[in-house]
Amino acid sequence: TLMQTYNLEKPSVSTVKGGENVIFYGAPGTGKSYKADRIVTNSVFFRTVFHPDLQNSDFFGCLKPQMDDDTVRYGFSPGPFMLALAEAYKNAQEPVYLVIEELNRASAAAVFGDLFLLLDRDDEGKGVYDTVFPSPESQAWFANETGAYHSELRLPSNLFIYSTMNSADQGVYPIDTAFRRRWRQEYLPLDYKKGPDGDVAYVDSMDTHHSLEWRRFVKLLNEHLISNSMLEIGEDRLLGQWFVKKEELDGKGIPEKVLLYLWDDLLRNEGRDLIFNTGKIKTYGNLVIAIERGSSFLSDQFLQVLDVDPLFVEVVEQEESGEDAG
Repeated sequence: TLMQTYNLEKPSVSTVKGGENVIFYGAPGTGKSYKADRIVTNSVFFRTVFHPDLQNSDFFGCLKPQMDDDTVRYGFSPGPFMLALAEAYKNAQEPVYLVIEELNRASAAAVFGDLFLLLDRDDEGKGVYDTVFPSPESQAWFANETGAYHSELRLPSNLFIYSTMNSADQGVYPIDTAFRRRWRQEYLPLDYKKGPDGDVAYVDSMDTHHSLEWRRFVKLLNEHLISNSMLEIGEDRLLGQWFVKKEELDGKGIPEKVLLYLWDDLLRNEGRDLIFNTGKIKTYGNLVIAIERGSSFLSDQFLQVLDVDPLFVEVVEQEESGEDAG
């Protein structure tokens, strides 16, 4: 039995304090994953990605057949949560991180299951509540990993759980208030002073080619989208400054994933005429053909927005900033 196999020891008290649950959220491309990566770099961390088919048994762990010489037996196979938890108990003097990408791509409350209770923490970051092990095998695995018997599961204060999510994307699950309030929320706003270096190119209605810095292009694009009061596009549905990578900005066109997001996601139901010349571009296939031919496909009103003299805009912004300061 467990009582006979392992020493009866209390879980070690972590010397590292401040463990927390944090959700980084914002528009796609605002650097949510990048921020989490910067925090966990050079530390022990475990990463997982939530998706619609994910279950609690995948996240926590479950019994799976294992080979023992020529014999097949069932043993506990840990998921990312248990791997991170065990590592935190083994290394109490170091912070350990569990990074969950795309938290709301699955039904988060269902994936956590009873682990939901563990998310409440005290002032030092240690779990307030505990929960029982779902099986003797999982308890035995945890005891073997940590070198001590544990009668229940509880979050230590050196385990940090960071999650990323985009609440306005397609195909996401709602996160209820009871679940979300157990996380510290950190919103990452749009920041056009950051982002990859590079240019986009486009063709106007006179078949004249133009080039524009990416950061300026995405700023003008977002401002144009939210200027239409009929659409009521939320900020978290706009394009973040890191939506594309530097190598995609070759100055030969607008990255296709930007156009696809606008056409098939953001403006799927209405408003395509804000960006695209829907008089001749009726389908995404028409758009692809126009791109291949080097033809114009942007709407006249968006072309006018892109054609504004950047030096004039910079002067106006400086004047407005001065008025605000005064």
